[in-house]
Amino acid sequence: MGAKEAPVSSGPPRPPFIFSVGITGHRIEAMPADMLAGLAARLREILGLIEQAALALAKREQDFFASPPPQLRLVSPLADGADQFAAEAALESGWEVQAILPFERGYYRSTLANDQARERLDAFLERAGCVLELPGQKGDETEGYEMVGRATIAHSDLLIAVWDGLEARGRGGTAEVVEQAIARGTPVIHISTDMAKRARLLWAAFDPVVDTQGADPMAERPLDASHIEQVLGALLVPPSDPEERKFLSLFETERLRKVRARIEYPLLLAAARVKRFDRRRFVEKTLAAEIEDEWRLFRSGCMQQHEITTSLDLLEHAYSWSDRLATRFAQTYRSGHVFNFVLGGFAVCMGLSGFMVPTHKLGFAGFEFMITLAILLNTYLGTRQEWHRRWLDYRQLAERLRPMRSLKLLGIAAPDPPGSVTNPVPSRWIDWYALTAWRAMGCPSGRISADRAGLLATAVADHEISPQVGYHERNSQQIRLLDHRLDKVGTMLFFATLVVSVATLIGLAVNSYWVNTLSNWFTLVSAGFPALGTAIFGIRYQGDFGGTANRSQTTGLRLKAIDEELRKQPPLSRTADLTEQAARVMLGDLDEWCLIHQRHELSV
Repeated sequence: MGAKEAPVSSGPPRPPFIFSVGITGHRIEAMPADMLAGLAARLREILGLIEQAALALAKREQDFFASPPPQLRLVSPLADGADQFAAEAALESGWEVQAILPFERGYYRSTLANDQARERLDAFLERAGCVLELPGQKGDETEGYEMVGRATIAHSDLLIAVWDGLEARGRGGTAEVVEQAIARGTPVIHISTDMAKRARLLWAAFDPVVDTQGADPMAERPLDASHIEQVLGALLVPPSDPEERKFLSLFETERLRKVRARIEYPLLLAAARVKRFDRRRFVEKTLAAEIEDEWRLFRSGCMQQHEITTSLDLLEHAYSWSDRLATRFAQTYRSGHVFNFVLGGFAVCMGLSGFMVPTHKLGFAGFEFMITLAILLNTYLGTRQEWHRRWLDYRQLAERLRPMRSLKLLGIAAPDPPGSVTNPVPSRWIDWYALTAWRAMGCPSGRISADRAGLLATAVADHEISPQVGYHERNSQQIRLLDHRLDKVGTMLFFATLVVSVATLIGLAVNSYWVNTLSNWFTLVSAGFPALGTAIFGIRYQGDFGGTANRSQTTGLRLKAIDEELRKQPPLSRTADLTEQAARVMLGDLDEWCLIHQRHELSV
């Protein structure tokens, strides 16, 4: 089962407190006889240590989480040996067990050592919160074991490995799963098959300076309460930076008005004949309904059609809020820039107009004062309310959340871990929140056969990748067209200034009286037009329209290549690789875009 459904609320949802532990280990025949007698007790002790630390942390940090009680999960392939011992210990402690099988359950049952192991498997599957059957096949069992190891890591915050400590001797074994977990930054509790050795905790974040891959003593700690608390605190609690916690608190208290009031940027698009001015785009209810419809199509076309289930309610709720907030603040921020630059240019024209109509000089001066005051007030509000920062934060969050639905659908795929390879800990509230949303979904349920894996690839292409390709193609064309037309208008204004300047020089040489009579008008054009042209240049510079168009075009081409590969209906592992890469491409484009726009604060 997934997390409890997200309740309807007046703001973005708080995530539930959930912690998932994966298990990998040798089968019974590969473990020494003296270990079998004590393994169950050792696993119960370790799970108890984790539970104690998790519950204490949940109580201490309850303000960051939703009200439902903490949930502890064990993700297990339920093979005879370490997997079943861990599942038994978890169920005895009241944990939820989520089962991931490398093959369909009938064939997997036949691969177990004896009737007792098969009966235990049946009992565990009856009590499991969810069961995912992967498309491993008879005759190629290694691929199934590789997939189940990958899936276990994808859905676990911490991995317990009952392992002899030796290097991998083949594909899909315990050693390879441990290597993959450490490479992803997942903490690993190593229980040696030599009972004389103490359990140890391996994690790259213990030595965040270099990439040790867990082989260096600097990335190793003894397994005790203090180090478990350190790991859980780093993974489950928001970053300790006061600024990041302030931003998280602000996000959770965000509210959306019924109508978006700032229309300057949409008016600019309409005036440039780039995008039609659509009143419906300013009604919040309309935009929320569009998101709801789009996710409903994903559910029906990807999950229901292929009989894969997982809880998407919290993810959809969080995405809807972050996407709508991002769009609102983007429109507000961009409109704020258009407002400042355009009115700044008109303020210059107002100041000059007083020379043309001296009798109304006071009125023009008053208009200039009001415009200047409006610019200052607009800038003050934008800075104080952090339009710029909130836009970038919420857009980054939305784009981290959306591809998680497709990654979760595939069972073995996962988003990239937060932080860096050497320090896989969330450093920003955005990364922490996205990680909690992923964690809350748990494992999907259902059976992914070899045939269904190919159909899932097409479904992901249809419902996730192709819409993004279309968005980037349209966005690139529209933004490039806007940049071109603004450039054309700005150039015309400067060219008109040049024509007036030449006419002034010729007039002074031929008939100075005529020039002197119209000098105020010449002054208005020669000073006002450049001011308006500069305003247009400022809008183009702040919007980085040319760069945005190029990046969007490049991203669209890269996603299109992935879309084409998915439509070839590759095996599940390849589909997972492609979908993970698509998420990486979209986030790479977004991170580059955010890096550029971070320098473009709203200013006078």
